[in-house]
Amino acid sequence: MKSDNAIKIFKKIWSKQLFGKDLETFLEVLKHSTNKSEYAEDELYGWEKIVQVNLKDAENFYLKVDEPFAEHPKLAIEQGNTDSPDTTIITDGDTLTGIISGRVRLSQESSELFKVKGDQTQGSIIFILLMIIGQEFVEQERQAEAKRNGKKIKIE
Repeated sequence: MKSDNAIKIFKKIWSKQLFGKDLETFLEVLKHSTNKSEYAEDELYGWEKIVQVNLKDAENFYLKVDEPFAEHPKLAIEQGNTDSPDTTIITDGDTLTGIISGRVRLSQESSELFKVKGDQTQGSIIFILLMIIGQEFVEQERQAEAKRNGKKIKIE
Protein backbone atom coordinates (compact mmCIF):
# COMPACT_ATOMS: atom_id res chain seq x y z
CA MET A 1 0.00 0.00 0.00
CA LYS A 2 1.31 3.42 -0.91
CA SER A 3 1.72 6.02 1.81
CA ASP A 4 0.14 8.52 -0.61
CA ASN A 5 -3.12 6.58 -0.27
CA ALA A 6 -2.99 6.92 3.51
CA ILE A 7 -2.35 10.66 3.27
CA LYS A 8 -5.24 11.11 0.83
CA ILE A 9 -7.62 9.05 2.95
CA PHE A 10 -6.75 10.86 6.20
CA LYS A 11 -7.14 14.23 4.49
CA LYS A 12 -10.56 13.13 3.21
CA ILE A 13 -11.57 12.02 6.71
CA TRP A 14 -10.43 15.29 8.31
CA SER A 15 -12.17 17.40 5.64
CA LYS A 16 -15.33 15.25 5.86
CA GLN A 17 -14.95 14.32 2.19
CA LEU A 18 -14.74 10.53 2.60
CA PHE A 19 -17.49 8.85 0.56
CA GLY A 20 -18.56 5.35 -0.44
CA LYS A 21 -16.34 5.41 -3.53
CA ASP A 22 -13.36 5.70 -1.14
CA LEU A 23 -14.36 2.72 1.00
CA GLU A 24 -12.07 0.12 -0.57
CA THR A 25 -9.01 2.36 -0.24
CA PHE A 26 -10.07 3.33 3.30
CA LEU A 27 -10.24 -0.35 4.30
CA GLU A 28 -6.77 -0.99 2.84
CA VAL A 29 -5.39 1.98 4.79
CA LEU A 30 -7.16 0.88 7.99
CA LYS A 31 -5.78 -2.65 7.74
CA HIS A 32 -2.25 -1.63 6.76
CA SER A 33 -1.95 1.15 9.34
CA THR A 34 -3.50 -0.93 12.12
CA ASN A 35 -1.15 -3.83 11.47
CA LYS A 36 1.89 -1.52 11.70
CA SER A 37 0.79 0.06 14.97
CA GLU A 38 1.99 -1.18 18.34
CA TYR A 39 -0.82 0.77 20.00
CA ALA A 40 -3.45 -0.90 17.82
CA GLU A 41 -1.96 -4.28 18.75
CA ASP A 42 -3.03 -3.59 22.32
CA GLU A 43 -6.64 -3.14 21.15
CA LEU A 44 -6.52 -6.23 18.93
CA TYR A 45 -4.96 -8.54 21.52
CA GLY A 46 -7.56 -11.03 22.70
CA TRP A 47 -10.33 -9.63 20.47
CA GLU A 48 -12.07 -12.78 19.21
CA LYS A 49 -15.12 -11.11 17.70
CA ILE A 50 -16.20 -10.82 14.07
CA VAL A 51 -17.93 -7.71 12.76
CA GLN A 52 -19.83 -8.20 9.51
CA VAL A 53 -20.64 -5.10 7.44
CA ASN A 54 -23.48 -5.57 4.95
CA LEU A 55 -23.58 -2.76 2.43
CA LYS A 56 -26.64 -2.02 0.30
CA ASP A 57 -24.56 -0.57 -2.53
CA ALA A 58 -21.17 -2.31 -2.38
CA GLU A 59 -19.55 -5.63 -1.56
CA ASN A 60 -19.97 -6.83 2.02
CA PHE A 61 -16.92 -7.28 4.22
CA TYR A 62 -16.03 -8.37 7.73
CA LEU A 63 -13.35 -7.59 10.28
CA LYS A 64 -11.67 -10.06 12.60
CA VAL A 65 -8.31 -10.60 14.23
CA ASP A 66 -6.07 -13.37 12.98
CA GLU A 67 -4.52 -15.14 15.96
CA PRO A 68 -5.89 -12.77 18.63
CA PHE A 69 -3.57 -14.16 21.33
CA ALA A 70 -0.38 -14.03 19.25
CA GLU A 71 2.41 -11.69 20.27
CA HIS A 72 1.53 -9.44 17.31
CA PRO A 73 -2.16 -9.95 16.42
CA LYS A 74 -3.19 -8.66 12.99
CA LEU A 75 -6.43 -7.18 11.73
CA ALA A 76 -8.00 -9.04 8.83
CA ILE A 77 -10.57 -7.40 6.59
CA GLU A 78 -12.16 -9.91 4.22
CA GLN A 79 -14.59 -9.34 1.36
CA GLY A 80 -17.86 -11.26 1.52
CA ASN A 81 -19.80 -12.76 4.39
CA THR A 82 -18.88 -14.81 7.43
CA ASP A 83 -21.06 -17.55 8.90
CA SER A 84 -21.45 -16.40 12.48
CA PRO A 85 -20.64 -12.74 13.16
CA ASP A 86 -20.92 -11.33 16.67
CA THR A 87 -22.09 -8.01 15.24
CA THR A 88 -23.67 -7.11 11.91
CA ILE A 89 -23.78 -3.55 10.62
CA ILE A 90 -26.29 -2.89 7.83
CA THR A 91 -25.84 0.36 5.93
CA ASP A 92 -24.60 1.82 2.66
CA GLY A 93 -21.14 3.04 1.69
CA ASP A 94 -21.86 6.77 1.92
CA THR A 95 -23.48 6.46 5.35
CA LEU A 96 -20.61 4.35 6.74
CA THR A 97 -17.92 6.67 5.39
CA GLY A 98 -19.98 9.67 6.50
CA ILE A 99 -20.05 8.38 10.07
CA ILE A 100 -16.32 7.63 9.95
CA SER A 101 -15.50 11.15 8.75
CA GLY A 102 -18.07 12.94 10.91
CA ARG A 103 -20.06 14.10 7.89
CA VAL A 104 -23.09 12.07 8.99
CA ARG A 105 -24.56 12.06 12.48
CA LEU A 106 -27.01 9.37 13.44
CA SER A 107 -30.39 10.24 14.84
CA GLN A 108 -33.73 8.49 15.34
CA GLU A 109 -34.75 9.55 11.83
CA SER A 110 -31.65 7.99 10.27
CA SER A 111 -31.95 4.66 12.09
CA GLU A 112 -32.98 3.00 8.82
CA LEU A 113 -29.69 4.10 7.25
CA PHE A 114 -27.49 2.41 9.87
CA LYS A 115 -28.58 -0.69 11.78
CA VAL A 116 -26.55 -2.79 14.18
CA LYS A 117 -27.56 -6.34 15.09
CA GLY A 118 -25.93 -8.41 17.79
CA ASP A 119 -23.28 -7.12 20.19
CA GLN A 120 -23.44 -3.40 19.44
CA THR A 121 -20.29 -2.56 21.40
CA GLN A 122 -18.14 -4.60 18.99
CA GLY A 123 -19.00 -2.40 16.01
CA SER A 124 -16.99 0.41 17.56
CA ILE A 125 -13.69 -1.39 16.80
CA ILE A 126 -13.48 0.45 13.45
CA PHE A 127 -13.66 3.81 15.20
CA ILE A 128 -11.26 2.86 17.99
CA LEU A 129 -8.63 1.70 15.50
CA LEU A 130 -9.20 4.75 13.34
CA MET A 131 -8.66 7.04 16.33
CA ILE A 132 -5.41 5.27 17.27
CA ILE A 133 -3.90 5.22 13.79
CA GLY A 134 -5.14 8.75 13.12
CA GLN A 135 -3.24 10.04 16.15
CA GLU A 136 -0.13 8.15 15.07
CA PHE A 137 -0.45 9.49 11.54
CA VAL A 138 -0.74 13.09 12.75
CA GLU A 139 2.35 12.65 14.92
CA GLN A 140 4.34 11.13 12.04
CA GLU A 141 3.33 13.99 9.75
CA ARG A 142 4.27 16.54 12.43
CA GLN A 143 7.69 14.96 12.89
CA ALA A 144 8.29 14.76 9.12
CA GLU A 145 7.33 18.43 8.72
CA ALA A 146 9.66 19.46 11.54
CA LYS A 147 12.48 17.46 10.00
CA ARG A 148 11.90 19.06 6.57
CA ASN A 149 11.98 22.50 8.16
CA GLY A 150 15.04 21.71 10.28
CA LYS A 151 13.19 22.31 13.55
CA LYS A 152 13.57 20.40 16.77
CA ILE A 153 10.64 18.17 17.53
CA LYS A 154 8.80 19.23 20.64
CA ILE A 155 7.42 16.30 22.60
CA GLU A 156 4.04 17.04 24.12
